[in-house]
Amino acid sequence: MSSLISSLLLIFTGLSAGYAIHRIRPADYRRIRQRIQTISLVFLSPFIIISTVWIAPWKHWEMFSLPFIGVAALMLGSVTALFLGKRMGMDREHRGVYFVCGGFSNLGSLGGLICYMLLGEAGYALVPFYGLFERFWYFLAGFPMAKSVSPTCAGEGKRLTVREILLDPFVSVTLASTFIGIILNLTVERPPVLGEINRILIPVSSFILMISIGLAMKFGPMKSYLKAGLVMGGIKGILLPLFGLTAGLLFGLGHVADGLPLKVVLIECAMPVGFTALVPPTMYDLDLNLANTCWFMTTMGLILVIPLLGVVLPLL
Repeated sequence: MSSLISSLLLIFTGLSAGYAIHRIRPADYRRIRQRIQTISLVFLSPFIIISTVWIAPWKHWEMFSLPFIGVAALMLGSVTALFLGKRMGMDREHRGVYFVCGGFSNLGSLGGLICYMLLGEAGYALVPFYGLFERFWYFLAGFPMAKSVSPTCAGEGKRLTVREILLDPFVSVTLASTFIGIILNLTVERPPVLGEINRILIPVSSFILMISIGLAMKFGPMKSYLKAGLVMGGIKGILLPLFGLTAGLLFGLGHVADGLPLKVVLIECAMPVGFTALVPPTMYDLDLNLANTCWFMTTMGLILVIPLLGVVLPLL
């Protein structure tokens, strides 16, 4: 119970702190946000990823289904959102935004934190591998979809090649750190002191990422999109976790490391709309309020999702 409460407190305290900084220093929030993200993603994340992947149970072949389940869940979220958006009478532009929201999830900062709080280091270690193809889906499907429905195509974005995605600093650092950790895992025993260091670094890294997200929070008119937000909550909080649980059982993840990878899949599939989903509507002059409503409502839905995970995970 204490880990559940700690997760919720850390998430919402970080978001609130970031939003407060934005209100106090609106002229500087972009610079502050960039510096915070650089500290977390470039300096802290590589060490954390390497040192946690170092102890993951990679010797089981079933583990290599994780990134495929991860990208399949994102694809299912997008396709379902597109279908339900049409059923709700959305026009082409709004269906494009809904497609993005359905397929963009907060797998890292939120998913990683919750995996750590509920499952420990070993659970956190599987997060980068689960999200291995995440950015490929975003840049090869999400951004092009948003651009294709834009009435003005005001942004300068374009369809990225696989090479350009791999050269993105966040992608390259994550991939390199993951594979270094796997090599160390298979060859050298990890020093115990790294576990003690991660007890501090993982919550700190997640907290400052929450601040960076809070810095960019904007509360536009959400009243018109409450239904869309609730439906998106059903996609993220019900459909995708059921898919992940089913896929994980079919791949035998429940029989590996006391069901640890299956638990990670369930947590990650239940994560809310990622803040990255607000980028395509901004770039391509689409309805940012719809994306913001889906992000906000699914993130607030963690108040229900995290306690439910705390009940279900011990049963797996």
